[in-house]
Amino acid sequence: MSYCLVLGDPISHSLSPVIHLAAYRELGLNWDFRRQRVRLGTLKAFLAAADSQLRGLAVTMPLKPEALQAATFADGLAKVTGAVNTLVPAAGGDWTGFNTDVRGIVEAFRHAVAANLETGSSAVIFGSGSTAASALAAFTELGSTELTVISRTTTQTGAAFRAAQRMGLSVQAVAWHQAEDVDRALSSAELVMSTVPAPFQDALPLAQLRINPHAAFLDAAYAPWPTPLASWAGACGAQVIPGWEMLLHQGVAQVKLFTGQEINVAILRPALLKYVNSAD
Repeated sequence: MSYCLVLGDPISHSLSPVIHLAAYRELGLNWDFRRQRVRLGTLKAFLAAADSQLRGLAVTMPLKPEALQAATFADGLAKVTGAVNTLVPAAGGDWTGFNTDVRGIVEAFRHAVAANLETGSSAVIFGSGSTAASALAAFTELGSTELTVISRTTTQTGAAFRAAQRMGLSVQAVAWHQAEDVDRALSSAELVMSTVPAPFQDALPLAQLRINPHAAFLDAAYAPWPTPLASWAGACGAQVIPGWEMLLHQGVAQVKLFTGQEINVAILRPALLKYVNSAD
């Protein structure tokens, strides 16, 4: 039987199987989709041992930069962001890498606030890793021209800053301890995204911060839900977009890469929401 996997560490929280299995059933494919824990530094060995029934891999943290290194070929978004979240087998044991996270972020915001997206808007990203790099590319596609990355320091060593250089973007770097600069960025931002894992969000000084109440806030994390940042943004009046919306849209792009067939997001959303609601 053909099958696909989602790889990462940790991985038990992933909702990707819900999305992919619903898609395969809808497309009439007798395919399986499972979670697989793969530790950092072991991805190349895992790929070398893959069998011929494996049709594709969804890749989550912390393996996205490693997936780019493992890919023989990579699409433009993967190269510019420095992150691969999708691997498709090619001939001769090679793998092609793609970044569908950018599409996931773009479509999640468009689905939630399509009427309110304006060119020249300001955007803020919490975190500076691989997913933040994808967020920079997504915000640029959405028309944002004022980009701020909030991270632990202003050293600009994270993957997002390296991606900004490759994309020729001017990005303001703000550290958490720079309270005035953080407040200034958040008070004017129309789009805000967190790429900080949920377990680390409690360490952020949220009680001291306020987000623009008219902003749309997307948290890439979704387990457990709501995350501390999602609760904070909602309490400030912002429109909160759950991370599974991003996952849903990028998953639809993965399904096409794996199967060669298109599927409408609206067909899969009810199955995902049913699972999420039953897990609450």
